[in-house]
Parts: sequence; structure tokens; C-alpha cells
Amino acid sequence: MKLTPPVELVSPPDPAAWDALVNEADDATVFHTSSWARLWITEWPGARWEAVVLPEGEAYAGALGLIIRDGPLGRQVLAMPYGTYSGPIVRRDHPDPAQVRRQLLEGYAQLVRHAWVMVSELAWYQGRRDELPADLIAAEGFTHVRPLGPDFAALLAALPHSVRSRVRQAEEAGLTVRRITDVRDVRHYHALAVRTVRRRGGVPKPLSLYQRIFRNLGPAGLARYDLVEHLGRPIGGSLHFTYRGVATNWLTVADERALDLRPVHAIMAEVMRDLCAGGYHEYNLGGSPPDAEGLIHFKEDWGGTRRLVLDVQHRSLLHRFLRGELPPPSPQGPAAPPGPPPARPPESPPPRS
Repeated sequence: MKLTPPVELVSPPDPAAWDALVNEADDATVFHTSSWARLWITEWPGARWEAVVLPEGEAYAGALGLIIRDGPLGRQVLAMPYGTYSGPIVRRDHPDPAQVRRQLLEGYAQLVRHAWVMVSELAWYQGRRDELPADLIAAEGFTHVRPLGPDFAALLAALPHSVRSRVRQAEEAGLTVRRITDVRDVRHYHALAVRTVRRRGGVPKPLSLYQRIFRNLGPAGLARYDLVEHLGRPIGGSLHFTYRGVATNWLTVADERALDLRPVHAIMAEVMRDLCAGGYHEYNLGGSPPDAEGLIHFKEDWGGTRRLVLDVQHRSLLHRFLRGELPPPSPQGPAAPPGPPPARPPESPPPRS
């Protein structure tokens, strides 16, 4: 598809130009990396990595990455899959970054206006609503982020007594936390994730995705899995993405039969201890549904404060009809058009199983 200049749609982006832009863009996250894009085109046969780019010679001044999936009933345009962050990124020395972002977003809007597009999603971390084209409707979600420092003991001491006492309770119960270093152990994490996600009414992601994350991103230092064990039995686990001194919690899970042992507090404390020792400066605890008061309070007790995530979604009439989301016909005439989609967090993660 040809976009209105000066932006272009490339499929796939030039790897060297893409990696150079990500390295030179202050707002790039792990989910902007070529490693993240390649994960999806190998996990989903037939998927394509594309991008709206602003060319500058052989380089890119800015870009917005996409994963494209074509199906018999239409196309999905995902920026990026499962609500992980995308959004426009711009080279840090560009004289007018706001204008570049607007051009990239207008290119994205042209792309998703196409009649063949059934579903489009864009999760823009710390997005700027005033830079969106008028026909891109955004709901406001949020994630929780807290600063880190080299002294974990001081960080822990500053947390509420309720947090510190539960960390101590986990220690007294003999819980141990260990990094997963063998892909076979990813099955333990996945089994816990399946239980947790189904308990919350969601659809679990496949084991193949978690194994691919371990194999493709783990060796590059972009992902880490941890397990909590009690008497040798896994009762909790977490997946974190790590990039440029920032750790992002994709999903922390626990066996509901062992919650009284505080496995989530054990893993949070151990991971944050490691992050502090490793020089990380920020911890993204992940998004939360706006009505999940308990989860929100938990993250705020750990020092997290809200940061905006703009959630730009579109569902075609055919897609909503097939999912039973359209209201029944009214005797008084057609129903009023639906409002913007509900805000969706990027799973604590970000992200989301």
C-alpha cells in the first residue's frame, strides 16, 4: 500500500536502519526492537513485520513498527501484539520530533482505514493525544512504574509495613526464587500461567510463545524467567523484559493454593533486588484493568505510580458481528454508533496472557 509522502510503508524494514533508529530513539522500548518483531513472524506463520517510516537517506528519521496478519475474513494490524508497546519513535537529534510523530501516525491511520482491515491495535506508552489524527480514537489506560536505585535494602525499608511483613513471611516459609536457565523449566511457568489466566477468565498464550521468548530473547539479555519454589515445588513465577535499564513485568503468576505463603511477594522482592544490583533505574510493574482495585493497590504499595498508555483500537463491523458484539436491531431504528473501546492495559505487563 502506498502512503502519502513523506512517509512510506516498508515490508520488512531494513534491519540495519531499524536497529540504528531504535538505538538512537530515547522513547524506544524492548517492544520496538527487531528481536521482538522477529519473535512474532516466527511464532505466527505467514505474519509480516512492516513499518511506517520516515526515510532519511539510507536511514530512518522515525518509524512505527507493525505486525500484519492476513486471514480469510480480513487483516489484523498490530502495533504490537497483545497490547505490547509500539507507537512512533524518532531519532533523538531530530529538530521536530512532534511533526515526525504526527506524520507517522497519519500514515498508520491511512493504513488501518483500508476496508480489508478487520482489527487494528496500537498501544502507545506515554502517548500524546494531541498528536493523533482526528479519526484515531484512543482510550486511556495506564501502567504502574517506580524508580530503582542501587540500595535495595533502603528501597524495601521505605515500602509499607504490609509489604515488608509479607516479604518476611515468604522468607520464613522457606520460599526460594531461582532464574530459569533451562528451556524445559519454562513448562513450569507456563502451567502456572495457564491456571492464573483461566482463573481470571482469560485465554492463556501457548507454551510455544514462552519457549520462543526464552530461546530468542533470553540469550540477548532482553527477557528473564524466575520461579518461586516451596520444598522443591514451583508455586509462582514471573516473566520480565529488560532493556536499557528498564524492566517490564509481563506476567507474574502464582498457584492459588499457595497464596498464603506469599510467592508473589517473594518473587517481587528477589527480582527487584537483582535489578537494583544490576544498575536498573526503572521498574514497570505492568498495566491493570481500571476496575482491578486490589491489583492497583498492590502495585502502588510497591511504589508504582501511574503512567499513561493510549490504547488505539478499531474493530470492523464484520468483526464485531462475528463476535456477537453488535446490539440487536431496535424497533425505533438503528442503534447509536459505539463509543471508543474500553481501556486495556499493556499484561503485566505489560503486556498479557
